[in-house]
Amino acid sequence: MTGSSVHEAHMLMQYISDAVGSIRDPQELFRTVTDKLRLVFEFDSAVIITFDKERRFSNVFFEMLRFQLPEGIERKKRPIAGSWIEPHMADTAVSVLQIGDVLGHYSADFPIPQILYDLGLRQVVLSPLRAGGKVIGFLNFVSKDEKSWSESEKELLATLVSPIAVAVSNAMAYEELRQREAETAMQLAVNNALLTIKDRSRMLLAVCEQIDKLVPSSFLGIRVLDEHGAYPVFDNFMRDSAGGFVPVSAAELIDLAEFEEIARESVPLIANPGAYSGDAFLQLCQSYRILEHVRRKFGVCSLLTVPLWNTPGSRAGLFIANTSRLFEEHDQETVSLIVPQLSLALQNFLAFEEIDELRLKLEGERGCLIEEIKEVHNFEEIIGRSASLAAVLRRVSQVASTDATVLIGGETGTGKELFARALHNLSSRRKRALIKINCAALPAQLIESELFGHEKGSFTGATERRIGKFELAEGGTIFLDEIGELPLDLQAKLLRVLQERELERIGGRQVIHVDVRVIAATNRDLQREVAEGRFREDLFFRLNVFPLCIPPLRERRDDISMLASHFATKFSREFGKPLRMFKERDMQSLVSREWKGNIRELAHSVEQAVILSEGQMLDFSAILSSGTPAAEARPSGQEKTMSEFEREMGAMERELILDTLSRSSGRVSGTGGAAERLGMHPKTLYSRIDKLGLSKRYL
Repeated sequence: MTGSSVHEAHMLMQYISDAVGSIRDPQELFRTVTDKLRLVFEFDSAVIITFDKERRFSNVFFEMLRFQLPEGIERKKRPIAGSWIEPHMADTAVSVLQIGDVLGHYSADFPIPQILYDLGLRQVVLSPLRAGGKVIGFLNFVSKDEKSWSESEKELLATLVSPIAVAVSNAMAYEELRQREAETAMQLAVNNALLTIKDRSRMLLAVCEQIDKLVPSSFLGIRVLDEHGAYPVFDNFMRDSAGGFVPVSAAELIDLAEFEEIARESVPLIANPGAYSGDAFLQLCQSYRILEHVRRKFGVCSLLTVPLWNTPGSRAGLFIANTSRLFEEHDQETVSLIVPQLSLALQNFLAFEEIDELRLKLEGERGCLIEEIKEVHNFEEIIGRSASLAAVLRRVSQVASTDATVLIGGETGTGKELFARALHNLSSRRKRALIKINCAALPAQLIESELFGHEKGSFTGATERRIGKFELAEGGTIFLDEIGELPLDLQAKLLRVLQERELERIGGRQVIHVDVRVIAATNRDLQREVAEGRFREDLFFRLNVFPLCIPPLRERRDDISMLASHFATKFSREFGKPLRMFKERDMQSLVSREWKGNIRELAHSVEQAVILSEGQMLDFSAILSSGTPAAEARPSGQEKTMSEFEREMGAMERELILDTLSRSSGRVSGTGGAAERLGMHPKTLYSRIDKLGLSKRYL
């Protein structure tokens, strides 16, 4: 090298050193330095590549190209193994490679030589960048000509790249520091969101926005899968036109009829971490229909999957997708930094939601128990020894220990609810609740909410979440009284619960699995209702697994004296009255009487006698004389007196009102109340009730 050349090299060295010390922007620095190097060395394009910490991959750190790479060639990190860099990782000297000489030496995983050759480039110069005693990257010159490099030129280039190596090292250190600071800021912001935001959707939305700052995304989804294969959490957030994120429903995201089936297919993705781009993403789309759908619908081209937890009873994962940017491993590492915080917060949210749900269930059960305690049953235990009753009790004992659905039929007042209680108390579910709902006592628009519950805001007036009767009965028994009154549209929903053992609250997305035994009762002929189109045939067959027909009181005459004595004792104790005996004549009249209201009517009659009697014996004169016993028909030709007629009319009125109150669950006014059923004004009915001296507890 001549003295002039040495001086020029020294001046260039000084210039590069000054530039390194004064130019802060790395891209501007290396562009300036590359322009100066072109004054000394002949090359067409220049590229600086660096290595990751594990020295497994190379990354393009800076490039000044005078050629256009073919469309579809990704500027991404590439494995060092199998590339033309691998043999020179420990070099201290500059290496010159003739591209034509190395064609065919590398697999399809390293297409760079063939790409450059096809572009008319013939030579690559590799100048190692050393810092801290090791090679941190290479300054590469790419040329169209196969220029001959002398040893002195190689030595000069090696000398000149020394300050460049320092600048690259500093830039990498600064970038690493900046990345760590950004990651720390993200962790702090996420932690703050997790601690301060109490609404789950808003909290997850804030988390998504923080993730997006370091890992730009088009879509973020969080999935939690329970042991039943259902998704307690299926939250989705998409970038909107303003650049922020908005929550979207599963229906908006995946507008497919078989959504639940497709969602279940994607379960393995939750526990399969990875960054999928290019061919890897396309292969994944072939395996999962949900990915193929979003790829076509939204143009998604890259997916990041980050597991949150994987326990025997639950799995959860975070999914991030992009429509333009290709994800890499370091993106997954970045997102993984918040996994411990996010997992703990999400598990706490789910635990609090479960606790809140249990609280609502307990409050519901408490309400049912209070209602049950307040309710005075027609009789506390099944009383009687007739053959017809014994046959029914034998069937009760046969089916009680099973979980079979039972349909109890019988006339009004035969005690169907009591037999439902007997079935529950003799079953393995007796330690859990027996939840009763009267399908005839509620307006049609409220029955669905009563049965299945609703979410807050699901309809006008839904100011808070409501747990339905099926959920309250979890592990126990639900008694659907007057099932024949259920509207047809709700019959279909009830059928699904009976078949699938799962339901959805009104306005809810979560499928709730229920373990409930169903006992239904009706005083209607459901087979006739099916024939006339008022009851679904498939629901009838699903309910009629084990039919139980309760005999009317007229078929249990042997039990009437025992029942009457039982009611006399019960009401005497309840009203603080002395226990009075029955007259033999009155008891015979009770046994022979036609009890259209069955046991309920008998109980009402004895109750009236207990209230009205003042002597040593029960007085049934005003009660039994109001009707004609079956065995004591009026002699032919004998005329009825006006007082007898008035008594009979009063008894008929009393019986009609009591029967209507029973069918209305004691409700006088309002929709479905006794006044509406009888076509009377509520005040008029209240006046009649007082006049007849009916017990207030039936109101």
